[in-house]
Amino acid sequence: MKRKLKGFTLMEMIVVLSIIGILSGVLVPSMIGYVKKSKVAVAIADAQTIKTSIESSLMSRFIINQSGGDISGAFNKVLYLDQSANKDDREREAVGAFTNKSWYNYKRHIVSNGPSQIIDTVIAAGLDETFSEKWDAGNSGTNPLLYGRKGTCEDYLKNEKTNFGLVVVYDTDFTVRMLQIYRKGILVTYINGEYIANPDKNAHFVGTNTWSTIYTDAGNKSSEELYKISLSNQQIGTNGKLGGWYG
Repeated sequence: MKRKLKGFTLMEMIVVLSIIGILSGVLVPSMIGYVKKSKVAVAIADAQTIKTSIESSLMSRFIINQSGGDISGAFNKVLYLDQSANKDDREREAVGAFTNKSWYNYKRHIVSNGPSQIIDTVIAAGLDETFSEKWDAGNSGTNPLLYGRKGTCEDYLKNEKTNFGLVVVYDTDFTVRMLQIYRKGILVTYINGEYIANPDKNAHFVGTNTWSTIYTDAGNKSSEELYKISLSNQQIGTNGKLGGWYG
């Protein structure tokens, strides 16, 4: 005797599809949010590793082993500590900096024995040892800080044909004062003792803007102090005069 197979009725199919639609509407956004949070967490963890690598490499070389010669000339970048109208009257601090331009020179072996280049080599070598991934040097060694106003982080990667953008500002104690790393669509900034993640497609490097924009661009509130601090597109030359260095 043949069994009569019974399928779903139209009403049953409509009910099942409705349930699937409701579950999709609830679960899909949650999954997307979870994936996004996971990517941000990984990006912050990488930024923490980069900061640790840089500080440990510098301290090991110049403080613990005290090798490398006179590097005082490496601290020639201008960090403004207030925003008074007259730049000549602004309180400022001399700091050092490492960017993609430093990395480009390191990878291309365009290295001199100058104080900045000595520190650049230590930082780059430390990052090479820390990460197994390939850090692309890019096609021209453009400073990502130029993209504080003229374009986004993603514009920088496309124009430079690289897979990352890095800005590091360190003081004479070899402590990282500010760090920005852009990789895989997320800009992570270390500033004021914390890590700020900005996954917005229009995220840009801080450039010459005040450091408060690092918070406000990510939709957070900045402390009043950071409205006073900015990195100048100038460095202190051997003659004591200021000249541009972003280019």
